[in-house]
Amino acid sequence: MCTAVIYRNLDRKIFGIGFNRDESVKRKPSLAPTRLGNGPTFAIAPLDGDYGGTWIGVNSSKEIFCLLNFYEATLKLLRNPTSRGLLVRSCLLSEVKPESLKSEDLKNFYPFKLLKITLEKTEVFIWNGENFTTTSYTDTFQILGSSFTQGAKAQISREVVFQESYALEFLPDVDEFLKLSGNFLTSHLPEKGALSPCMHRRDAHTVSKTEIVLQENEYTITYQEGQPCESPKPRVFNLTLTNFLLYE
Repeated sequence: MCTAVIYRNLDRKIFGIGFNRDESVKRKPSLAPTRLGNGPTFAIAPLDGDYGGTWIGVNSSKEIFCLLNFYEATLKLLRNPTSRGLLVRSCLLSEVKPESLKSEDLKNFYPFKLLKITLEKTEVFIWNGENFTTTSYTDTFQILGSSFTQGAKAQISREVVFQESYALEFLPDVDEFLKLSGNFLTSHLPEKGALSPCMHRRDAHTVSKTEIVLQENEYTITYQEGQPCESPKPRVFNLTLTNFLLYE
């Protein structure tokens, strides 16, 4: 249950993502972005309060990773499933290369779509519980969505909302993309509920908004805990590749 807006501008060397995490109301609160790793690769990511993994982050190799649950896949109950967030964390720290994974490596994971985003392209690694496949995109803008109750309908609806109400006639800079992402991910179109980017259901809702944008060697990360439509303004973190330390 998530929504992502991905942006890339090759001429200005800008790429990034805005990401709403939707979760059950029973899940523990997550932890704000922190630095991970002991080198040579470092990462910045918020941490899941239940299992210690993450759903999104960026590393010192200028790679963004994030994960959406793949609800359309046929679900087989697993006795002791491994948290998908731990896979994202391992990819961020270059402990796992997703392009090297095989189906037999993933038998203990529920289905997912793992995204690896760089300036040049977005690679989507799809595990449906049986087969592991890969596809890639080079679009300037890309909208992705997942929903436990709405399935593929959620992505279609959010793509329409973005194109009809938020698409720009110019290529934004970093601040303009952050404004665009914030407006879209706070939206209750077409109506406040299970299909809106800022998702509301009785049993689940958007629990955080994260944005990550890179321009050459400069990183901007925003993090907003809680429902974006109701929470205080996001915390903003800035860092550089040469000094991969988090500061506000």
